[in-house]
Parts: sequence; C-alpha cells; structure tokens
Amino acid sequence: MGRRLTGLRRVTVSGMKNFFRNSWLTVAATAVMVVSLTIIASAVVLNVTAKNAISELSKNLQISIYLKDSASQNMINQLTQDLKSNKAVASVTFVSKSDAQKQFDQTFQSDPTLVAGLQILGTNTLPASLEVSLTDLGQINQVGAVPNEAKYSGIVDSVTIGKTDVKKTIARAASAQHFITVASVVMAIIFGLVSMLIIFNTIRMAIFTRADEIKIMKLIGATPTFIRGPFLVEASMYGLIAGLISSGIVLAGIFSLGEKISNQAEFTKTYHYFTSAKIIAAMIIGLIVVGIVVGVFSSLLAMKKHLRLKTW
Repeated sequence: MGRRLTGLRRVTVSGMKNFFRNSWLTVAATAVMVVSLTIIASAVVLNVTAKNAISELSKNLQISIYLKDSASQNMINQLTQDLKSNKAVASVTFVSKSDAQKQFDQTFQSDPTLVAGLQILGTNTLPASLEVSLTDLGQINQVGAVPNEAKYSGIVDSVTIGKTDVKKTIARAASAQHFITVASVVMAIIFGLVSMLIIFNTIRMAIFTRADEIKIMKLIGATPTFIRGPFLVEASMYGLIAGLISSGIVLAGIFSLGEKISNQAEFTKTYHYFTSAKIIAAMIIGLIVVGIVVGVFSSLLAMKKHLRLKTW
C-alpha cells in the first residue's frame, strides 16, 4: 500500500512538472479548452434562459372564451373541466362581467373617452369569459377548438386565441433558442477538436523530448503505468484549470448580467436557478470533469500512437 501511494505521488509530481515545463504549449492548450468549455456552459445557460422565457411569455398568450349572458353555470363548469383535463392547459380562470369591467377600467384609465363611451353603453356590455393559459404552445389550436364544439354553442359567444405581438415575441424566442443550440453545438465541436489536437501534439512533443528518460526508466524496471502516468496527469491538469477558468467566466457573466435583468419576469426563474449553490457546484464540477475527460482522451491517443513501449 505504501509503495502504491509513493508511486502515485511521484507520478503526480512528475506530471505537474511536465505541465509547467512547456509553458507556451500549456497556455495554448488551456486557452483553447477554456473557449470550448465556456461555449458549452454558455449554451446550457442560454438554452435554459430561452426555455424559461418562452414559458413565462406563454402565460400571456391566453385563449379568451367569451360567454353568452344566457350561459348556465353547469355548462360553464363542464367547459372548464374539459379544458383543465388537457395536459397543455396550465390554468382556467373565470372572469365575471363585473371583473371584466374592472380590468377594462384599469387598462384604459388613461383614455377617458373610451371609458366614458363604455359607461354610456352600460356596465353590462362586457361579457363574462374564461381565460385559458397554456404550458405547450404547440397545442394552442387544439385547446382553442374545445369551446367551438357543438355542445358548447349555446354558451360560447366567441373565442380569441392569443395576441399577435405576443405570438411574434414567442416565435422569435423559440427561433433564437434553436439558433443558439445549433451554433453552440457546432462551435463546441470545432473548438473541442482543436483543443484535443493541441493537447495531442503537446503530449507527443513531451514523449519525444523525454525519449531518453523513458528508455532509462524502462531499463531500470519502471512499469508501463508508471511511465504513462505523468502524461495523464499533465493532460488532466489542462482540463482542471480550464474547467475552473471557464466556470468562473460563465458564473461572472450570470451574476453581473443576470442581476440587471433578474427583476424581469422572463428571467427571474433562470437567475435564481443558476445562482443556487447546488447548480454552481454542479456547473464547476461538470466543466472540470468534461475538461479532464477531453484531456485524458487526447493524451491516450497520443500515447497509443507515439509511446509504444514494447518497441523502445
């Protein structure tokens, strides 16, 4: 047990020395990996932000079902239950004629002419309605078809599906989310391959530089694991440092930019999510693990190709 610990310590120390030995290559490999990991983490953050923003905006894209004055309460309750049974429906709110009047007065209180005109027509002019909020915008037309069924023709006067400006905003957000996903995946792959190539070449140069040292180690009985160990440690250092730096960059962006927009409903949930201790820890650990995996994989490829101990 003691020998193993001593061997592990020597392998680790040797790998760390190799990491600092080729400073320029180390900086280049780490920098490219930082870019790759930052892109990956930023893509996750932006996708979650877009998803939560779309979900919040969807609450404003309501289906308004205007009811006839002769509508019976039993039929209204039945329509409400039919709507709530749909998984795409988040909530169904009944708005009475008096509530509709209050909402109108609050919305158009700055337009006295319009308010006066409604008062002339009478307070009973505005109909009662059911306001339906959705969780899945893709089902909006399907949900909107429910009150248009023949059995509800006696209580439903008209159905209005959403507002045009809200639809356009949500469509733009969804389009932006799709673009972010595609672009981030492409960029992450490109920079990931570049970082692997740089680490591959860095380990290859280290193998050639230490060729005589490796031969001597082999002659005195060093095991293949002991010889390969420092190169794996060196590659892991790239991932460790790059993971710490990239997570610091992303978290700094979240705290600095997120705080400015956290008071907006579309971004409040996202900001609190990514500033929680669990998510911060998960992000740091996740980026470090990804970085180490990329570094070790590149190192293994380099050793497989250039560190053939049986032929040395």
